[in-house]
Amino acid sequence: MRSLFQKLFLLIFPLLFILSQSVSAMSEIMPLNQVKGGMNGVGYTVIDSSGQIKPFNVEIVGLVGGGKGGSTMIMARASGEMMNLTGGVLQGMSGSPVYVDGKLIGALSASYKEMSPYTFFIKPIEEMLLLWNLPDKRALDKPAILQIKKSDDDEIKPDSEEIKTNSEDAAKSDEENKSDTEEIKSDDENLGEEKTVIFFSGFDTNGLNFLRNELSPLGFKEFYAAPAAGSRTLIKHNATLTSGAAMGVAVVCGDFTVGATGTVTAVDDKKILGFGHPFAHGGNVNYFLTEASVLGPISGMNGSGMKIANVGDIIGRINQDRSAGVAGIIGNFPNVVPITVHVKNNSLDTDETFHASIAYNENLLPKLGTAIAYTALSKVADSLAESTVAVDFNIKTNITEDGNLARKNMFYNDSDVGQVAVVELLQALNLVCANVTAESDVFDIEVNMVIDNERKTASLISAKPDKEKYKAGEKVKFEIKIQPYRKPVETLELTYTLPLITRDGKVTFDVHGGALVPATQAPPQGVVLPSTEPPEKEYEKKIRSFVNLGRNNQIVIEPAATPAPKNDKERKAALEQAKKIQERVLKSGKKKSAPQSQRFDSDYIIDNVIQVSVNVEN
Repeated sequence: MRSLFQKLFLLIFPLLFILSQSVSAMSEIMPLNQVKGGMNGVGYTVIDSSGQIKPFNVEIVGLVGGGKGGSTMIMARASGEMMNLTGGVLQGMSGSPVYVDGKLIGALSASYKEMSPYTFFIKPIEEMLLLWNLPDKRALDKPAILQIKKSDDDEIKPDSEEIKTNSEDAAKSDEENKSDTEEIKSDDENLGEEKTVIFFSGFDTNGLNFLRNELSPLGFKEFYAAPAAGSRTLIKHNATLTSGAAMGVAVVCGDFTVGATGTVTAVDDKKILGFGHPFAHGGNVNYFLTEASVLGPISGMNGSGMKIANVGDIIGRINQDRSAGVAGIIGNFPNVVPITVHVKNNSLDTDETFHASIAYNENLLPKLGTAIAYTALSKVADSLAESTVAVDFNIKTNITEDGNLARKNMFYNDSDVGQVAVVELLQALNLVCANVTAESDVFDIEVNMVIDNERKTASLISAKPDKEKYKAGEKVKFEIKIQPYRKPVETLELTYTLPLITRDGKVTFDVHGGALVPATQAPPQGVVLPSTEPPEKEYEKKIRSFVNLGRNNQIVIEPAATPAPKNDKERKAALEQAKKIQERVLKSGKKKSAPQSQRFDSDYIIDNVIQVSVNVEN
């Protein structure tokens, strides 16, 4: 991406200002071909608010999977004091490193609900290590100025000075946990349920449901609503992580948070591996790598327990999100898009401003940005039923000449006005991210919304011109009567300038709401032929079309469509009319005629169409 100075919200200090950092060396590994059933080992994870990395016993059952196109996994059973406390392997333990004879064999990855909650699968470390060698096309190519407050304590102290990896320090597996295991097909490449959940903070029930609908198709599976974390997210520039420590992956930080927590599997200097399975299977990505603070375990039935944790301060970037797990770099921060949403409630005389940062991802940005705006509106509105919302947003982007993609509109809905109020924001963000010629730059999103808990719609009753005859180029003063919903009739005076190309005779005009398309103006039905224009021209046309869309609270006056000539006589008359218009335009000496479609702002959403005729004599 270009223009990084403007685009980045979370950035490293210039290279001349490098803080000292602790260096962690990669543990010795045990290849998968050396792992055998009956081996005993030890796993490590953080399970409570103490932040201490604690061990649990592991017995290797054997290897499963590995069929064509599949992935071989290590089946194991957990036991010991920690497992007695948790009641088995929990959601949130994903990534917990497992060692045999002091060598790292892989990460706790998944389990089956139908099995004993103590039975789980390990992702081999050899498969995870491949993530460090994959191309990183989304890496930053230069540092820029830090734009977020730096924390007072830059360094994250490791949860443990050293992790003991000798299996002799762990007690032998409890006999009671050696339950019979179900038969597993050798070609099953999705062994069990991934031990993670996506959690959302700052979203109310409406916002969470909106997000679930938008994100489920993208690979986000289990959803958990966490308490609001607030907007005090900081960046730590000399953080350290240790194998077995808690970690977080997030795509939104600030007043709203969307992310998941798990465990660090391995560290090599600034490079980390974790989770043992994907976050959202995004491939080469641009996510926040964060600290995570564990609150404690919650046991559940049939392996449905959960380790409750919060995403913490930002310490780097996740650059790979794949089947084997996630990989990231400490101290290297992602491209992000700041979003500010201001909501004013006229009915309750309240207003709030929300701030968040979205990790730049073309698949996620439209959905996350829209969900944040929707949730902000929902939280301030108190009720979204039978309400009217005025929306004004601006996206700072390089896809337009002036750097702005802006829209204003007004919306009403009798059940949930938020669902319709954010539609155009979603369309705009999708448009920004649909650039087929290059990846678009997005520098900032600002959304302003004003809500009234009432219906502000109106119907057009009549339109009357101020005189009987006009000439092309003259102004027509229309007296427009409108009927607001359950209010007295109002009269408006709108001045329409007849274009120089207006034909002689009786001319009929459509008067309608800005978002309505009169039947006389509707395009013919049929096969839509593909565009023959270059992709960049077609993209520019889509942008112009979106920006120029009529608004619901506008009154539009424009000539009604005229029927095509039916015979030679009508075609001859139309040709003579066209010649007269051409002569008139040349004689006027004006370089620009008034547009045929002219718009006028209103305080109401106009919901119908009427027609009015005037006589033109030149």
